This record gives sequence, C-alpha cells and structure tokens, in this order.
Amino acid sequence: MIETVAELCRIFAQDATEKAYAQVAGVLKRFFEAETAALFYVNGRKEFSFCLAGTEFPIGLPEARWREGVGPVRSAPEVSRFGPWTLPGFESPLEHWMSSELHAAEGHLSFVLLGRSARTWAAGEGSALSSIARTLTPIIDVRIEREREEFVRRQVEKNLAESERRLRAFFEDSRDMIYTANAEDVVTSMNAAGFALTGRSERHEILGHPFSDLALNPEDREHFLGRIRSEGFASDYEIVLRRKDGGTVFALETAHALKDAEGRIVEVQGIIKDISERIMSERELWKANLELAEANRKLQQTQMIMIQHEKLASIGQLAAGIAHEINNPVGFLKSNNSFLERAAGKVVQAWGEAKAAAGPLVAEIEEKYDLAYTFSQLDSLFAGSNDGFSRITSIVSNLKRFSYIDASGQFDFYDVNAGIENSLVVAWNEIKYVAEIRKSLGELPKIKALGGEINQVILNLLVNAAQAIESQKRPEKGLIEIATSLRRAEGGAGGDRVVIEIGDDGPGIPEPIRLRIFDPFFTTKEPGKGTGLGLSISYDIVVSKHGGSLTVESSPGEGATFVIELPVAGPSGPRAAEPGP
Repeated sequence: MIETVAELCRIFAQDATEKAYAQVAGVLKRFFEAETAALFYVNGRKEFSFCLAGTEFPIGLPEARWREGVGPVRSAPEVSRFGPWTLPGFESPLEHWMSSELHAAEGHLSFVLLGRSARTWAAGEGSALSSIARTLTPIIDVRIEREREEFVRRQVEKNLAESERRLRAFFEDSRDMIYTANAEDVVTSMNAAGFALTGRSERHEILGHPFSDLALNPEDREHFLGRIRSEGFASDYEIVLRRKDGGTVFALETAHALKDAEGRIVEVQGIIKDISERIMSERELWKANLELAEANRKLQQTQMIMIQHEKLASIGQLAAGIAHEINNPVGFLKSNNSFLERAAGKVVQAWGEAKAAAGPLVAEIEEKYDLAYTFSQLDSLFAGSNDGFSRITSIVSNLKRFSYIDASGQFDFYDVNAGIENSLVVAWNEIKYVAEIRKSLGELPKIKALGGEINQVILNLLVNAAQAIESQKRPEKGLIEIATSLRRAEGGAGGDRVVIEIGDDGPGIPEPIRLRIFDPFFTTKEPGKGTGLGLSISYDIVVSKHGGSLTVESSPGEGATFVIELPVAGPSGPRAAEPGP
C-alpha cells in the first residue's frame, strides 16, 4: 500500500495536466483488483469531468450527467458501498461498487469509484481506500488551487487584452481627435482623426511638438492649460486649430489631467470635436436674420393687402355670430306668425258662425271664442314683428357700414362713436357670453380718417379683450369699458385729438410680452387662433396712416387698457369743413 501511495504521489508530482487522473485511476484499479476504476472531479476551471482506468484523457460531462454518476456516493461520510450500478455511458452494470470522496472544497468535488462483480469489497479494502483518499486529498487541493489561479490569470489576461483592443479601436477609429500630451504640453500620441483634422499625415509633424503649434492663438492655449492646472479638467473649451494648408478648424476641446501622488501633472488627455459646420450654420443663421430684418422692412410696403386680409378673416370668424343674432328675431317672428295664423282661424270660424246664425248669437259667439282678447293682441303682435324686422335690418346695415365705409380708400369724415357702435354689433357674439359692456361716449366732432380701418382697429381691440377675459375661465362675466373724449390742443383746434380707451378686467399683460405685442407675427394664442398681425396692423393704421398713437397700460392680474389718439384734422394739414347731415 505504501508503494501504491508513493506511486500516486509521484504521478501527481510529475504530471500537472489532467492526464494524471487517468493514470491514478489505473493504479487504483490494479491495486484493488477492480474491474473498472473511475475518478469524478471538478477542476480549477469548474469543468465537470471523469476519467477511466486505461484511458489517456478525461471526459467532460454535462453537470446533470456528472451528478448522476456520483449520486450514490455523495451522502456517504467516507467509504460507501453500493450496487449493482453502471457508469454513465456504459450498458453492463457491475455488482459491487466502493467509492470515497477525495476533495470537497469550494464546489470542486472529487470522487473515486471502484467496481467489480467477482466478489464483494472487504472491510480492509474499504479502510485502504479511505487511507489513500486522505493521503491524496491535500495533493488534489493544491492541484485544483493551481488550476484555479492559472484559470483566473488567463481570464484576466484575456480581459486585459480585450480591453486593450477595444480601447485601441476606440482611440484609432474615433471620428473625433484624441491626443495625449506630457506635463510640458508636448504631444505624445494622437489618433488618425487628429492627423486628418490638422491636415498632417506624418507622425513627426505632430508627435514631439508642443500642442500650441497646432493652435491658431498660442496665448489661448496657455489660458486653457491654466484651467487644467487649477481645476484638473476643462469641458467644451472653444479652440481654433491651424491646419497645415493654412486653413482653420473651429473645435470644442474637453480634457483632463493625470497627476502623480504629489499632485503634479504627468499627462494631459483630451478629445477635440470639429464644430466648423455648426459655426458655418450659425453664420448662415445670422445672415438669414439680417435678410429677415430687411424683409420685415419691406413688409410695411405690403401691409395694405394684409390689412384687408385681416379684416376679411375677422368678419369670417364673426359671421357665425351674426347669423346667430339674426336667428333670434327670426325665431320669434315665426312664433308670432303662428299665433296670428291660429287667431285668424278663430276669427274666420267665429264670424262664419255669426253670419249663419245672425241676431243675438253674435255676442255669444264673440264671448265663446274670446274675440275681444284676440283682437286686442293683434296690434302688439304686429309691433313685435316690426321690431324683429327692424333688428335684422339694423344688424345687416351695421355690418355693411363696417365693411364698406372706406371702399374708396380715401380719407373722409368719420364718426368715432358710431364706429364703436358698429364694431360692437359685429363683435357682440364674441363678447356677450364673457363680458358686460360699459360705455362712456363723449361728444366728439367727426374726424378725417379711413373709417373702415379705424373700425378694424376697434374690432381687434374688442375681440382681444373678450378673448383675454375668456382665457381666465371665470364663473362670472368680465367687464369691457369703452370711453371716448376730446383732447383739445393749446392755441387752437388744429391739434385737437379724439381719445378712445378700450379696457378690460382680464389677466393683464406681463412686462416682457407688453414690449412685443405690436411686433408682426407675435402672438400668445394657440396655433389656429391668431396670426399675430392684429395689433401690428392696428398700430400701423393708427400711427403710420393717421398720425395718431396707440399705447397700452397694464399690470398682471389687473387687466389692460388700450388708448388710441387720433388727430381730428387727419394725419396732416388743417381739417376740412364738415359736411352737412
């Protein structure tokens, strides 16, 4: 037995590979006169294997098959006996089996199994196997630990090699310039994108040279390095590189410093991104802005057409409201006509009976059909119908006056108070559900103006006031106040002005918005609710065309008041004689 143990130790000492397990299985088979001997083990790489006596290499098994093979012996404290049983992959079972655990640390299990059919296993053979197992256990422990360390070392080397490959690929294949420089800012490495960005192809043209040689402004590079030294990094620093061909590259640089234990910089690592296209786009944007400013100036020349379009758009939006207003009088006119039809039927029927009966029956018939009451209502019914027709005529008339008052396009005498009344009729459907109207209209002379365009200004301000109040979603109605007055000039009537004030108790206008409300196309309304031209056009009508002024007074939460001032005599020259009525 001592010679056998020595031979087993010699095998493990001379052969560090897994082939040694097969040799050990062969020695144990011979020593114990077994028909077969097998070693089941988990190596340092945590691979499940077993080997047979007489073979040269171990056989790898799936974990489930491996555990099936050692199933009968795992629960035994030392040596276990069982049978009949067959090894995995073999067909003929053996009657008598003896097994022992060789190693069981950190999941690296090892078992030896001996099988034969000729005779059972004696107690002494079990003791011998147990003794051999105790002798081999520390040797197998050392082998598995070495295998594990070698496996870990190779995995680390593999991972390091993979990381190095990926970092090298990132460095070389990056589309942005990547570089390193030493503490003196001398370039020590640069990727292909960096050479292409600077227009250089030879390594000696960049490596070993100060990075400042690549900067259009070397002093700016010193400022950048100052930030690196003080903060340890710099992000999105704008830099202009100088190409070999004399061109320039606008770029953003992000870099950080590697420092030693004493805090001294040993290397600067940086990434530079080319933003030349963005810079060119910004220049194009500036150019476009200048062109837009010029187009805005030319916009003044075409505002007459836009005014007309705005007027038509406003009238179109209010058409549904006007139709609604027309439907109200038409409705009760129809009701009155129905009543008259029924009453006339009674009269015809009553008088028909009276003619047939004659005499005192007429009085009875009159009382029976209540003709006195019916006749007394005819006058009021006709009066109501006439009133309805008058309202329809008034609405249509006001709309016509609003739309066609300046069809000639010439300045003419214009009644401001009448224009307000006309505009209220047109805007009433926008106003009536959200606000009450309070008017304070003073005595005014007629002014020289384009009446239709002034109506348009008043309409815009009224609709804006109603929409501002509506935006608050208030349970109660708001208030729109309209006031007119005459501001006389000192020294004569040549400078008299009519003042129109249209105010609301809506949300008011914040200061930043108040400075822009008269800009073309500026609007705070949702898409499809406004063009942003109403106040701009109104301002042009009042100020540019009529020589007046249009201002706004507002505080957030306290409403807004628009003040229009129009010269009585028109935009220039003394006022013409007022025509007769």
